[in-house]
Amino acid sequence: MARTPLGTALTQSHRKQQLALRASVVRDVMKLWPAWQPSRPDSYQAFERAMVLLVQSRSVQSAAISARYYELFRAADAPGRQVARTVALAAARDEAAIRASISVTARAGVYAALGAGQTYEAAMRNGLVRVSGAASRNVLNAGRDTVVNEVQRDPRAQGWARVTSAAPCAFCAMLASRGPVYKEDTVDFEAHDHCSCDAEPAYEGSEWPGQAQEYRKLWQETGSLKEFRSALGRGETSASDEFFTPNLGRT
Repeated sequence: MARTPLGTALTQSHRKQQLALRASVVRDVMKLWPAWQPSRPDSYQAFERAMVLLVQSRSVQSAAISARYYELFRAADAPGRQVARTVALAAARDEAAIRASISVTARAGVYAALGAGQTYEAAMRNGLVRVSGAASRNVLNAGRDTVVNEVQRDPRAQGWARVTSAAPCAFCAMLASRGPVYKEDTVDFEAHDHCSCDAEPAYEGSEWPGQAQEYRKLWQETGSLKEFRSALGRGETSASDEFFTPNLGRT
């Protein structure tokens, strides 16, 4: 948790902005999805090109949102004299990686589902959910990377902490239980498809955000992801399976 009320408010606002961006990405994916027809393999190329452009353009937006957040958060929470510094935006999403992610969740996933006996409607519905999750993860990763990269450059930052939703999946809760990830650990931000987590810079005197302390205690009591998930009341779903649902508006 931030050191100041203003810092806390900025983190909450940052999260809302990124979630709004994610929702707009999902809406755009839903508009593009009908352009691909599995019975017409040639239609996939146009769909893929449109998806790459969508992810790349929205990634820039995510990075810009996080850069502005970091500048305001640092001014509010960093102790001592401030050093003016422009936050660098994370590098553009790699096109090859975007294409691979889309192919696995869309084309390969749908064909595999059809081959396994799913109806066309079910295969396409599930494919839409999965490709929207992959697209939103790629987009929001630009914002996460912007914060994590700037922490490495910021002489006053001690690290960063994971900010989750009120009821995160077991995977995200486990990662949040680590508390601030310090610079020397050089740990990248891990996010699954549909993930809504963010990174908050940690300065001297910063507290753990959200329920992270509770998750740490619970992790120490359980010691395995399976038991941790059960204690959280998440059942037997995997770290990201609970997000694979037709409810695309879920946060």
